[in-house]
Amino acid sequence: MNTSPENGRAPAVTVSGLSKHFGRVRAVDDVTLTIPSGGVYGLLGPNGSGKTTLLSMLTGFLHPTAGTIRLRGEAGPAGQRAARSRIGALIERPTFWPYLSCRDNLRCLQGIYASGGGDGEIEELLATVNLDGDAAYRKFRACSTGMKQRLAIAAALLGNPSLLILDEPTNGLDPAGIVEMRELIRDLAGEDATGDGEPRTIILASHLLNEVEQVCDRVGVMARGKLLYSGAVSEMGTTASVGRVHIRTTDDDRADSLLSEAGWELIDRSEEGLDVAVAAGREWKISRDLANAGIYVAELRPLVGSLEAGFMEVTGESEGGSL
Repeated sequence: MNTSPENGRAPAVTVSGLSKHFGRVRAVDDVTLTIPSGGVYGLLGPNGSGKTTLLSMLTGFLHPTAGTIRLRGEAGPAGQRAARSRIGALIERPTFWPYLSCRDNLRCLQGIYASGGGDGEIEELLATVNLDGDAAYRKFRACSTGMKQRLAIAAALLGNPSLLILDEPTNGLDPAGIVEMRELIRDLAGEDATGDGEPRTIILASHLLNEVEQVCDRVGVMARGKLLYSGAVSEMGTTASVGRVHIRTTDDDRADSLLSEAGWELIDRSEEGLDVAVAAGREWKISRDLANAGIYVAELRPLVGSLEAGFMEVTGESEGGSL
């Protein structure tokens, strides 16, 4: 069994040369990826980038066209079956019995999955996702979108999985529901979230940059079926060749006009100064242009690269925010 150098445990997921073709369409194209054990790994990309297809292969819903998968260090049919028994997944839209309550839906799924946790497991899961009390008795068809999503996560947690796969869990939620879901996901990824000393790993697929930046420790970027980047969220912003600097001068009004006329891109303006886009190693030219006009720099400091900047650099896209 291979172990992760980061914590001495086997990686949660290791794939090599993984591909899935549907006729001439390469939904996933030669992806090689390692996801360490513990924390939240974001899979970021626009709709149609291959995220759901990749996750469906990890869970066994789809068979790869080519490549290998290791889950928690296990390979081969027997090892894969054992590893997948510790996986919980929410892939695409949740489906439940509409005429049953939240509690009874979980009770039926518990029997199908043979989780063996009894009523105690159901009560604990309902409390974990904030569906205890009166909400537990509400029929699924009468639940709000947020309640349905939280019930789907409770169902994915049956059997206390060490790997939890969530595909767009905030879809359809209002802003308050999105914040609540983020907090829940972070809580579920605690160091001893499984209760047996093993950290839970969560793979979160999303097309929302802000969601990944706020929730995830590491991120993989997919586009057109290919994996373009995988690494720490905090490091992705530094991949961009164009960064930002913050400037305060002796005359910010004149500096604003002069820099714009000189072709510099002003990103933001506030009482604190100016934020300017600048290629790495060319910051001194801003100071030179200002000094030549009799404007002197009181402060010039680089701003930390953002996930958005790194994403645009990696994918070559020109639009940010929601993909």
